[in-house]
Amino acid sequence: MSITEEKLKNLAAKNPTSNWKEKVAFRKENKAWIKKATRIALRILDALDDKGWNQTDLAKALGVTRQQVSKLVKGQNDYKLSTLTQLEKVLEIQLQAILAENEQVMTEEMIKERLNEEITDYHRKWVLTQQYFNLKNQKPNPQLVMAVEKASEDDYAMAG
Repeated sequence: MSITEEKLKNLAAKNPTSNWKEKVAFRKENKAWIKKATRIALRILDALDDKGWNQTDLAKALGVTRQQVSKLVKGQNDYKLSTLTQLEKVLEIQLQAILAENEQVMTEEMIKERLNEEITDYHRKWVLTQQYFNLKNQKPNPQLVMAVEKASEDDYAMAG
């Protein structure tokens, strides 16, 4: 048997130990920051696409190695604030936002949805107000019987 065949046989005979259980336990314990790190990594990749850069370009701009950038964009890195600040400066993006207790982040879609709801509600109240004024300005006819649907509290405020 040749030396190469003997080495292959020895490698095949050894049963490599698997640490998949430890990896799963690590992911469960660190789920919160891993999720955030993944979102940061995706944002970095989007910014690279927007700028037309590759990871080597980012490495040059940051003054680090290509391997360090590779770790950053894999989403498995526990980012330091100094690293995030450098990335924000170089990529001209915002990766972190610190909110007060009573503040919340609203996406552009959420703002549009809320605006559409408010516009729709305004138009509904305007129509009800116009109906009220039309009824109020009609000359009373004792032979006319009207059916009026129950008004909500909001409608009372508009009827004024």
